[in-house]
Amino acid sequence: TADTADTADTADTADTADTADSADTADTADTADSADTADTSDTSDTGSGLAIRIVAGNITSGNYQSYDAAGHDEGIRIFKALKGDIMLVQEFNYGSNTGTSYQSMSDQVCPVATCYYSVDSPSFDIPNGIISRWPITSSGWWDDPTISNRELAWAIIDIPGSRDIVAVSVHLKAGSEAARQKAAAQVVAEEVAALRTAHPNGYYYVVGGDFNGPSAVSSDGFGQWNGSDVFYVSSPHPEGEDGKKGTNASRSSQYDFVLADHPLQAFQIPVVYHSIIDSDTMTYADGLVFDTRNFSSDELNEFFPGTTTGDSGASSMQHMAIVKDFYIH
Repeated sequence: TADTADTADTADTADTADTADSADTADTADTADSADTADTSDTSDTGSGLAIRIVAGNITSGNYQSYDAAGHDEGIRIFKALKGDIMLVQEFNYGSNTGTSYQSMSDQVCPVATCYYSVDSPSFDIPNGIISRWPITSSGWWDDPTISNRELAWAIIDIPGSRDIVAVSVHLKAGSEAARQKAAAQVVAEEVAALRTAHPNGYYYVVGGDFNGPSAVSSDGFGQWNGSDVFYVSSPHPEGEDGKKGTNASRSSQYDFVLADHPLQAFQIPVVYHSIIDSDTMTYADGLVFDTRNFSSDELNEFFPGTTTGDSGASSMQHMAIVKDFYIH
């Protein structure tokens, strides 16, 4: 436990961004040291269930695909209001992309006092990253063979209980690129299959982010590797307050997803947001596509405080955030 509780190293972005090392998949698959899965005492495991909210968002606005573009902090407000325990972030640019900058953004959106983060590489044009309320014990990236300005970022997160979570944040090739999207998804499926073989019952797995379409949500994308199931890709998928499943700016197409592996999928529950005024709730059976334009100002103030009705329609915001809840027991 002394090893898994040492989080000072996981915040060292200079180390996690060392892409030459993290791309060595033979090394990154060796997770026996970074996650002592038999240890349940290190993160306040109560012995009961564990609720986990996973949020994926490519929700930069304004110029420069950044979360702090001048006058544009809509994405920060949305992440904070959605209260994600694990956030899969695309276009993860903030400040000077230093450790201090990333920690600042992570703490702003965190549902607890301090969060942990990892990023594929701050040198990429539009990095992928992960923010977590629980310690990140190891992180890196796998190569997306179809693009060069970001990669397939992964992190091992030390959640309470006997299994940790391997979270993967992706931003797949845009446009009519079904074959390339599936090729990148198969890289993730292969790596996850290898980890699962090396560490049976060692981890839960989740992948999410901007898929730029539904092509990779298939058996020849994230769904299977060599005929074995990897991620659960079947319907139903999250929908908005308006009943629409679209996640692009116009809400006409599904671009963004959160997919769990089959063991974690078995624990999915409805997404529920609670009023800060009374006992009222808003419930989304299959997860939420969050669009501030679907709510009145009063509703946002009551259930998603800090957001405004125009946040999801901000200049250059092309995607909606996705929310899924799980209760591991």
